[in-house]
Amino acid sequence: MIIMTIDGGTTNTRVRILQDEKLIGKAHLPVGVRNTAISGCKKDLMEGLRKAVNIALQSAHIKQQDLQLVTASGMITSNVGIYEIPHLNTPAGVEELAAASHLVRIPELIDTPILFIPGVKNDYSDKEPVENLEAMDIMRGEETETLGILALKSLNGPLTMILPGSHTKIVKINEHNQISSCLTTMAGEIFSTLATKTILADSIPQNLISHLDLEMILRGAAISRKVGLTRGCFSTRIISQFIPADGDKRASFLLGVILGQDLIAMKNSRACAPDWHGKIVIGGPAPLRQAIYSLLAAEPEVKGKIIVLDDETVEMSTAAGARKIGLHYLQRSGRTVSIKNLA
Repeated sequence: MIIMTIDGGTTNTRVRILQDEKLIGKAHLPVGVRNTAISGCKKDLMEGLRKAVNIALQSAHIKQQDLQLVTASGMITSNVGIYEIPHLNTPAGVEELAAASHLVRIPELIDTPILFIPGVKNDYSDKEPVENLEAMDIMRGEETETLGILALKSLNGPLTMILPGSHTKIVKINEHNQISSCLTTMAGEIFSTLATKTILADSIPQNLISHLDLEMILRGAAISRKVGLTRGCFSTRIISQFIPADGDKRASFLLGVILGQDLIAMKNSRACAPDWHGKIVIGGPAPLRQAIYSLLAAEPEVKGKIIVLDDETVEMSTAAGARKIGLHYLQRSGRTVSIKNLA
């Protein structure tokens, strides 16, 4: 069976084509829902998506009519995407996400109907929302990534998954392999902005980090816990003025300052408190995986097994999750493999 998965985020779109479980084509373009948010028009987003779809088809050496299923997940299922689906309340696993997915024709993008997979939000119904803001959270895209990781690595909950990136997502999985809650921080985005758009740009290399310095990661996190985020961040400039340390050390220190606040959020947030005695799975880009691992390994209260994912699993996780949800949708709806004629 040939499946195309579209992972549309805020700034990037990734398209993967799978034949059964084998990757046969892909595309990655810097286009996302930010284009819609800025322009107020979906034209640029649709053109970028169409281009990514065509590149992936060419790389797989197939035509649109060869596709038997197309899935879409991430921010393109939001109000600034191409088809909005409301978030699904937790707990949510493969079955719940498949049941809430929508099969839609968008011929201006691709002839094959697209199965849009919803995001997930914490189940919260308190009558005092502002006072209990910290119990709320949402995700779009990471739910598909999370379920793909569980499938690829044959993992079973309960466990906690940490997915650093532009935003850090902490995801709790229950004993039924359902997402039970999540927590979000803006760690990666804040690091990038501070390192390139503030006075700290003079202290950080243009390529940000070539080599991660784990000692400086830990020092940054320690300063962050002691004096807070803003003083900790400025300490990066203090290092450049007072201490002989190369750019990688300074960048690692700043990353530690920011990720140190992520640890504080994990410990104190009502949205998603990890079980430090249970399994912890770390995904995301390689440098961030290693940084998160070094911080957790240094925490005396972390007693559970820490699993650091490999590059291949991270690369294939969203496509694998979308494939699993898509196949479950076909099974539960009694669809045949070919859905090209569905409206």
